Amino acid sequence: MSFTRIRKPTLIVLSLLLALAVLGLAPQPAAPASGGNAIALKAPSFISVANAQEGTSAQEEPAAAPMGFPQDEAGISAYFKSASPVTLADVRGVFRVIEVETADYIIGSVAVPDYPELYDVHMYIHREGWFVAYYLSSDPVSKIVDIKHYSGSAIGTLLEKTLSIVAVQAGVPFTTATFYDFRYPNATHFMLVGEVFASPDNDNTFTIQLPVPYSYFERSWALYDGGGDWYFVVNGQRQTPAAGSNPWYGVLTAAQLLPGSVHTIAIDNWGVLAIVYRVP
Repeated sequence: MSFTRIRKPTLIVLSLLLALAVLGLAPQPAAPASGGNAIALKAPSFISVANAQEGTSAQEEPAAAPMGFPQDEAGISAYFKSASPVTLADVRGVFRVIEVETADYIIGSVAVPDYPELYDVHMYIHREGWFVAYYLSSDPVSKIVDIKHYSGSAIGTLLEKTLSIVAVQAGVPFTTATFYDFRYPNATHFMLVGEVFASPDNDNTFTIQLPVPYSYFERSWALYDGGGDWYFVVNGQRQTPAAGSNPWYGVLTAAQLLPGSVHTIAIDNWGVLAIVYRVP
């Protein structure tokens, strides 16, 4: 079943119930996100190490996260670990801004081609081979969507794009990323559902229905306007962006997208809905 480019006049009710249930039966491969596909969220292995190290007494200072990764600041992330060590001097020049630099790791921001500075990706690189691209905890998941290059098929992400750029600079192979949201440790998946405006003769509308048994942590959206009037409308209500100036992104409340009901989404020109959830 396809979850992209659902348009009138043949209005199709996009029910996620069956799709999410089937996808939730087994762990999903870490792969570039595509429209309507559920992407598994899996914590990097250093998370469990951090939890073990933080078993300190009340008199002791809490232990820092291993390797200095800022878990409290990070939100949605994509990461991989190279098979070989990294020479930090080789990747230093890829950063627009370096926030922290030690003998073991660098933390900073990396520019994303064709996007304004607002979309710079935070990047953590450790000499042992860890590459973690992330946005801050205040940013919605929809910010990761490469909305300017969405054509109605696969939905790429800015985190994967940035990992690819940095991997080339480091001289290590990069094929796929694993995703994790540091804000929602109980979430198991996120899903991206998109629509494009093909022509004035086609209605750029789709409908969705969220299954009731699942838990939902975030509903957000991204939009890019190629010209003319822009809008992202949910059940007749036009959304106000949280940030951005074409492209835009924003957050929906739980009441705007309640499980068990059919909701209508209309966009102009390129729009993607992001949903973070837990399979029971």
